[in-house]
Amino acid sequence: MKTIEQSLDNALIENVVTHTVDELTPRGLFNFNAPRQTLMGEGAILRIGEMLRHLGVSHVLVVADRVVHEKGLMRSMERSLERAGIEFTLYPGITREPDETVVATATELVARNRADFVLGFGGGSAIDAAKAIALAGSCKSSLQEMAEPGFSGRRTIGLGAVPTTAGTGSEVTDISVIMCADRQHKFVIKEVDLMPDLAIVDPALMLNLPPLVTAATGIDALTHAIEAYAARSSHPLAKALAICAVQSIAEALPVVVGNSGDMAARLTMATAAYKAGLAFSNSGLGLVHAISHQIGARYQLAHGIANGILLPYVMKFNALVCQRQYAAIAHMLGVTHSGMTEREQCMASIAAVRQLLCDIGLPGSLAGTSIHRDDFADIATGALADVCIRDNPRDVTQTDIVQLLEEACSTKEKN
Repeated sequence: MKTIEQSLDNALIENVVTHTVDELTPRGLFNFNAPRQTLMGEGAILRIGEMLRHLGVSHVLVVADRVVHEKGLMRSMERSLERAGIEFTLYPGITREPDETVVATATELVARNRADFVLGFGGGSAIDAAKAIALAGSCKSSLQEMAEPGFSGRRTIGLGAVPTTAGTGSEVTDISVIMCADRQHKFVIKEVDLMPDLAIVDPALMLNLPPLVTAATGIDALTHAIEAYAARSSHPLAKALAICAVQSIAEALPVVVGNSGDMAARLTMATAAYKAGLAFSNSGLGLVHAISHQIGARYQLAHGIANGILLPYVMKFNALVCQRQYAAIAHMLGVTHSGMTEREQCMASIAAVRQLLCDIGLPGSLAGTSIHRDDFADIATGALADVCIRDNPRDVTQTDIVQLLEEACSTKEKN
């Protein structure tokens, strides 16, 4: 006859065994996060008041690009909010990449106006700032605290995004990148609560952007798609979105750079940037972004331009382990033909990216920038500590990054 102690011991052992088996059984699982609501298409901005009213919003802090505000792109939004009876406060103080002082100022406005929703309106900088403001306003936390691994604060203030460029994908990502006050480093914050509740994507807001802005943001979207497709944490859903985005960008980006008023091409690019954003938010990025975050902060180099320059060099480095993935990308870029080996297709994808950079007027090397070779070691150290490095498909050392920067600086641009 079993004693009570024996029964308890057996139950404990059974519990440990079943728990261990249950932990080991699941395979190939992946998470997929996306905005709760998205409205996309020409004139979508005219529905924003109605959608926010449906969400029960009473007061919105609108964080906007200064240029966007000055050009009057926000008037349709303002009319829609007024018709819906929603109060709003404008903070059109975003110029290029915002730093922590901007976030602190706008966070005070949230509290002062008792705003229950923060809306980013503009490029990636405005939307990234809005994300940080909404989270900081909810948690009363600093950017330093929010960027730390294991941060447990939760967002209680609503969050929305209205992109006016097709590139960053910030309207569908759980990442916010904010410049430190010293303008030498960046806070890279990745939290599920940074995913907007609402995204309004209206290609009409993107018409007549300058060619350089269109090109830089577009190549940023391509970088997102390619890095997401090859990332270590990529999965079938992310890959499907990424590869589709590559094809759309290859077709539409040259068109919108050359014809800023082409609405159909603008919508294609906006949709592609959205897909690429969803892909990388759920799969991770890689070495391009890890380095770009460092040189962008140090040398005030626009994020999209930095990504574009680095992309073919990093693809060449990663090709050792990404031959199959880059071969698939070559098909989407339209540079394959019968009889090509997988390696030839892989190399063709890298050459196609270089050619696209040339076609849309972006630099193909760092030779013309203010980057200093004396900084390479520090840049490499920063890149290895960047959150994006963990999903790069190939293992990376400091020596690898220094060598890659040497190549990117010494290679002459091909015409």
